[in-house]
Amino acid sequence: MKGQIIKAYYGGIFFECALQEHIADAVIILPGFPGRNYYDELIKLFHDQGYNVFVPRYRGSYQSNGSFLSKNPVDDAISFIGHLEKGEVKNLWDMKKTAFKIKKKLLVGSSFGGAIACGVAAKYPVFSHLILLAPAWDFSRHGEKGDEQDFKKLTAFVKRAYKNCYRFTFDDLVKKLSKFEELKPEYYVPRLQKMPVLVLHDPNDKIVAFQHTKEMLEKFPKATLIEHYFGHGSVDVPLRSYWKEVDKFVKVNYLG
Repeated sequence: MKGQIIKAYYGGIFFECALQEHIADAVIILPGFPGRNYYDELIKLFHDQGYNVFVPRYRGSYQSNGSFLSKNPVDDAISFIGHLEKGEVKNLWDMKKTAFKIKKKLLVGSSFGGAIACGVAAKYPVFSHLILLAPAWDFSRHGEKGDEQDFKKLTAFVKRAYKNCYRFTFDDLVKKLSKFEELKPEYYVPRLQKMPVLVLHDPNDKIVAFQHTKEMLEKFPKATLIEHYFGHGSVDVPLRSYWKEVDKFVKVNYLG
């Protein structure tokens, strides 16, 4: 990858990005929970394919300011994406500013970030494509059949294991997320009927059930599914392995 991965802030939101020297489409990636803090391979994958790439960290996670989920994550993401219109970023390494130009915007959401990406795309209709990897579609239904990760146990685990990476005081992730209307299918599904949606999901996923994806994709007229067998936590591997199909999805649905 030519150039470097820039670390920067927009307001209190920390993000990493890799920029093209010419006008290009942008990919904005919303991570899972608990997300890792190393996205170099994923950034490189999209950048090498000609995209400007941006990976923000949620409020209250890693280098971003504040408390996790103290504010609506959909509104936080929209605020971050709105800053991209400035077409400029200040590199924290040398404090120099770099300009960039964006054509279309593609939104990518992984796992926990799946429902957030759907909410963002529904509330802020500036995206040409939506790409989801093993997405959590409806937090209120998660674990209802006992075949998925227990989010309440996950909340307690993250408090213990990521206490300096995620800052929050609540005990029930699902209860907290239920406060945000944009994360509910009844909000975002009707608003995404014209959105090209691509989902990559492992049928053997034990973290987020594949059956939810099968059911949800019936509600999207322009949905495409790619089944893979790389597990739940893998993001860059299935994208890289199925890049021809991903690229075809973008180009077939690329207007203007």
